[in-house]
Amino acid sequence: MKITYGLSLNLPCTVDSWPQALITWTLPNGVVLDKPQTIGRISFLTNGTLHVRQIAPFDKGTYICRASNSFGSSTLSYPVIVMVFPPRITSTMTAITRVLRGTPVMLRCAATGVPKPDISWTLPGRTTLVPHNRYTVQGGIHMTDGGSLVIQNPVLTNSGIYKCNAKNALGTDFKSTYLQVI
Repeated sequence: MKITYGLSLNLPCTVDSWPQALITWTLPNGVVLDKPQTIGRISFLTNGTLHVRQIAPFDKGTYICRASNSFGSSTLSYPVIVMVFPPRITSTMTAITRVLRGTPVMLRCAATGVPKPDISWTLPGRTTLVPHNRYTVQGGIHMTDGGSLVIQNPVLTNSGIYKCNAKNALGTDFKSTYLQVI
C-alpha cells in the first residue's frame, strides 16, 4: 500500500466469527495494540480499523491485524510505503534579468515536493528572506505568499545574484538569476 506523506491511512480489519474474535494490531515497530485505543496519531477503532493520521516516512513497514478465538487465528498484513518527493523548483529563471531603475520587478519561484517545500531567497550580500519576514532592504524588497520576490523600486545597488531556495525534509533545490538594474 502506497500513501503520500501527510495523508491519513485507514487499514480495515473486519472479522466474521463465532465466538467473536479478539483483534490485535502489531505495528511496524513491534508495538501490539490489543484493544481499541488512541496512542498519538494512531487509533485502533472499535470496528477493527487502524487509523494513522498525518503519515510520515517513519510510519513505513508492515502492519499486521490478528484475529483469534478459541478455534484458531487468522492474520492480515498491510505492507505500507510512504511516498515522499524532494523539492524541485518548477519556475524557469533566466541567467540575467534586466530591469530599468525604478521599475518594479517580480522574480517568480515555484516548487514542488512532498512535504511542501519552504521557499526562501538569498539576496546579494547573502541576506536571506523568508515569507512574512518584516525585513526589507533598500528598494522595498519582500516575498509574496507564493514565493516570488518583489523589488518595488530597484536601484543600481540592487544589482547582483538572487537565488531562490526550496527546502523540505528530503533535500534542497535552488535556481538563481543575475539582476541587472540599468
